[in-house]
Amino acid sequence: MAKAQTLPFSKFLVSLGDGNSPEVFSAPCGLNSRSFNRTAATNETNVPDCDDPDAPSWLDRDIVSKSAAISGAGVVADEDFDTWESWFDSGTTRNIKVQLGTRVSVGPYKCTKLNVTGQRGSRVTFDVTLDSDGEIAPLVTP
Repeated sequence: MAKAQTLPFSKFLVSLGDGNSPEVFSAPCGLNSRSFNRTAATNETNVPDCDDPDAPSWLDRDIVSKSAAISGAGVVADEDFDTWESWFDSGTTRNIKVQLGTRVSVGPYKCTKLNVTGQRGSRVTFDVTLDSDGEIAPLVTP
């Protein structure tokens, strides 16, 4: 049996574009967890059995739209937190690059959630959500 080749945490990166041309991407410090979620909205059609109208029918589904979201959580790295804060406050769209090993996806996102949490005796933490703002490229090796 061959052992599966897996990726360490450091090979899953979320980097923010600077908006310049050529665009430079950098990964802010502090994220201890990351996720990249893609969803498809569907319409359902109940398709009857023409030979047996009383039989249970199956649903056919058609994809009508797609969406992506990136979320992460970690410690507030004082040197990079202003990047998150100013982006959330501005409401602007930024290009985000997701890297999973050699696979890359780039697309436009808005910062839609930014929570900061503090507890006595612990370090200040935060969590962030980025929602796609248009078409997102699939994770592929360039």
